[in-house]
Amino acid sequence: MAENRPFLDFKEIKQRVTIADVLPRYQVNLVRVNQTTLKGTCPLPSHSSGSKNTFFVNVVKSVWYCHSDSCKKNGNRAGGNIIDFVAAMEQCSAYAAAKRINEMFPPGSSGKADRASETHAGAKNECPGPEEAQTKDARGHNKALAFTLKDVNPSHPMIQEHGISVTTAEQFGVGFFPGKGSMAGRIVFPLHEGGCLVGYAGRTTLPVSDANPKWLFGKGLKKTFLYGLDRCDPAKPLILCESLWAPLWFHEHGLQAASLMGSEMTEEQERSLDPYPRITVGMDNDATGAEKSILICERLKGKHRVLKAKLIG
Repeated sequence: MAENRPFLDFKEIKQRVTIADVLPRYQVNLVRVNQTTLKGTCPLPSHSSGSKNTFFVNVVKSVWYCHSDSCKKNGNRAGGNIIDFVAAMEQCSAYAAAKRINEMFPPGSSGKADRASETHAGAKNECPGPEEAQTKDARGHNKALAFTLKDVNPSHPMIQEHGISVTTAEQFGVGFFPGKGSMAGRIVFPLHEGGCLVGYAGRTTLPVSDANPKWLFGKGLKKTFLYGLDRCDPAKPLILCESLWAPLWFHEHGLQAASLMGSEMTEEQERSLDPYPRITVGMDNDATGAEKSILICERLKGKHRVLKAKLIG
């Protein structure tokens, strides 16, 4: 006979309580890798290999993953959401874990996520204020943009010619910008770092020339992040590309990808890939892409399971 137990809304619990709220309750202390990622020694009972710095948390997406062989081979999950984390820590069912989270953080309670616990967990994920943004910029990160482009149209023919639906373009905020300024008359791609809008990339819809480059990025933008990575889940395979169209196209086909926004990979971009154990490097199918694929695979293979692919089209 099925157990008669109260209904628990897993989706509501995951929206209400974050991984940053829960980590201090299990005395988990992590260090910050970048604006979205924390790392440290794995706290899971399944972790028996003795390896350190294999446990990663994305505080924006509220997901976690452990790279260690002991966690991946124990027959249980080595990554997931907040309910999966509590279930792994307490070695219980998902329902029992959700019930435990509700007990720790009752709906409507003021003690859900005080700022002290977030700081303790290293999980401050809101957009920085002006002073903090300047400090991050001095360390190599980008400042939050003070404006957003208006009237961006996701139904431009160039977008659909790339196999991207209007719905997907809307989800990514991509579209034709008819206004004024450097991005006027271009397909614009909003760029986010650490949960903040930090700039735009623009693809011209007119013939390319010296005065009208194919791609244009906001002045002073530093490639310390990967386009689309903020939408990706470390528990799933990641496709690493150079094209900004690629994350949208793969999303359209049920896969996840992030773009280097070019054929070079910066050190900051490389570090942001640390939480992703499985990466397919899919650079453009040309001489430059083939050369850079080899170099990038060499850089990544020490920390990740790396595959190399060619993108056709």
